[in-house]
Amino acid sequence: MYRLAICDDEKSSAAEATGLLDRYKRAHPGLEISSETFYSSFDLLEAIEKGTYDIYLLDIYIDKVNGIELAEAIRKRDENGHIIFMTSSNAFYKEAFRIHAVHYLEKPILEEEFFDAMDRGCQKEEKRYLTVRESGEVSKIAADDILYIESEDHYKRIVTVQKSYLVRSTVKELQEDIALEYFHALGMKTILNLKKVLRINRDTITMEDGAQFPVPRGTYRQLSELVLKFTF
Repeated sequence: MYRLAICDDEKSSAAEATGLLDRYKRAHPGLEISSETFYSSFDLLEAIEKGTYDIYLLDIYIDKVNGIELAEAIRKRDENGHIIFMTSSNAFYKEAFRIHAVHYLEKPILEEEFFDAMDRGCQKEEKRYLTVRESGEVSKIAADDILYIESEDHYKRIVTVQKSYLVRSTVKELQEDIALEYFHALGMKTILNLKKVLRINRDTITMEDGAQFPVPRGTYRQLSELVLKFTF
């Protein structure tokens, strides 16, 4: 059973989201989804004091607390819930990156895009691990904790959220071991976890820890599209 919260201070928009959800449920009869609708951010925050939700559908422009601020408040109470933003503006993409929203839906919301967002929210991914040996010690690293991998001569530096590991391997071998499509080889010496990109422009990609990598000439459009694909 998935618990879903819709928060939008415009009743017509909330009703539109509910209608899309009803169509999604009819198209996925094997999924059990219960939902609650909130017309103010304060009502939602009060509700999650009693119990969190699996998925949050949040309007960006909502009462005195905007959707980004509401998502930040939710994250303090619930690190695991999937956040999907609904908005008539694309001005908050960068903030949504930071909060790790699974999707950013622009109004009027298309059914296909709504279904894609819900698929991501309802997907239970099996955790993948990378087993490495460093100085005689074997470590098991959760793939989703990896930020990037850099080449240091015959060794590779695996940088994670918590620490880094120096292992003897090749970029190709590590990418094959991870086997996740959002790990992208940036040239011959670097692998990036596109889910951990903080921002990208035509010159550089900035990761969540502040590390920056140059965007290879002629690849900005493709890279930016991949970042959007795997971040939202």
